[in-house]
Amino acid sequence: MNENVKKTLRLVYQLLVTVALIGAGLCLIVACVGIYQSGDRPFSREAVAAAVGGIAVPVYAALALVVLGFVLAWVLPQKETADKPDLSLPTLRWLQQRADLSGGDAAGITRLRNRRRLNTTITAALLAVGAVIFLVYACNFDHFHRSEINSSMIKAMWILLPCVGVPFAYGVFAAYDSRACVTKEIALLRQCPQTAAPAEGSAENVAWLTAARIAILLIAVLLLVIGLLGDGFKDVLTKAVNICTECIGLG
Repeated sequence: MNENVKKTLRLVYQLLVTVALIGAGLCLIVACVGIYQSGDRPFSREAVAAAVGGIAVPVYAALALVVLGFVLAWVLPQKETADKPDLSLPTLRWLQQRADLSGGDAAGITRLRNRRRLNTTITAALLAVGAVIFLVYACNFDHFHRSEINSSMIKAMWILLPCVGVPFAYGVFAAYDSRACVTKEIALLRQCPQTAAPAEGSAENVAWLTAARIAILLIAVLLLVIGLLGDGFKDVLTKAVNICTECIGLG
């Protein structure tokens, strides 16, 4: 079989299995919400069986596609080539340092670079907007009632899902698009005249990167401490134990 046909089949399979797994995950989430809302004893055997039975087709389809992946890997093995070009970001940065853009397609390279930056900016903006929307909702304690904790958490999850799902969906698209941009940009940079590579990053840049990592670590530790002091984890732990024991019939 032609190598291009094999490559097309692999790409189609990757898209199908991605869609199938995301769909199966969404079906499981919807089923869990339905179980919560099914009555006084939501995790009875009957309620769980009815909910799981309704999503059997998409879940089995996703599992079948995963198994099919092993079959395709055996039937259509990927050809390994010793001269396969390196299309990684370090290679791109190395070529950017050495390439003389005046002797190549500078406009095309700039356009691809701006497209990658736009993808990153849009993904970060969507994450920031989603985080702000959910934090505004979560910080309003009127949305949460101890007497109706189930319905309160379900409503919160319906707010959280689009706040996370939209950035995730665009992030998947941006990853594929940026990968294509990197491939094209490397090809254009290889056509440019090459100059001597400049020195590695300065000590200031290394120090700035280290400071940023330490700051992120400290913020993460601070958020963990705030969560522990708030005693919210006790309610989550109690609810998790109750759900697990009810689900397996011990509650």
